[in-house]
Amino acid sequence: PISLLQPTSIVNNFDSAMNFAWSLFLVVLLLQLAEVASRVKGLFSTYSKVLKQKECTCNCCIRQKRLPNEGSAASKYKCALAPPNDSRLTAHGCTEQCSVVNDPIFLQATTVEMNRFCFYHCQPTSGGSSSPLQAATANQDTQALMTGGSLLDAECVSVRPDQLSEVASEDGNGKDGALEAR
Repeated sequence: PISLLQPTSIVNNFDSAMNFAWSLFLVVLLLQLAEVASRVKGLFSTYSKVLKQKECTCNCCIRQKRLPNEGSAASKYKCALAPPNDSRLTAHGCTEQCSVVNDPIFLQATTVEMNRFCFYHCQPTSGGSSSPLQAATANQDTQALMTGGSLLDAECVSVRPDQLSEVASEDGNGKDGALEAR
């Protein structure tokens, strides 16, 4: 005897086949997602720790004369952390160490010493006096009453993006670019 399939059995078989196909598709999709997740380890996998230090900033740095062993024909000044009694330290919350993230100069570091950050990331501005004697003499001038006098130190500003290649090194430790802001 030949049996003919009823229309309802064809529909039921089709529904079962579609359910099986969707189930198979979902299993394959989940396996693919599991493989990707094992490689990625989350959306923010590269930021896996909390940085306790404040973000590094050139606001904590002042212009200082270079030491004799840091001599450079291009620049006689550098940037360094302001002294402990400087008001900038408390105003900007500056500490001995600070945090950098995805830094173009310190490639592998997340925390650096502030003096190191100032030296490589900041450039001294022009102006100010070049010696304590010159600053004291300028402050005795009557013009100092109008201008506010002369400070020995001057501010430091961030290295411009087009100058980063001059202070970045291949080993990720930075190099002396002997830069000065104009």
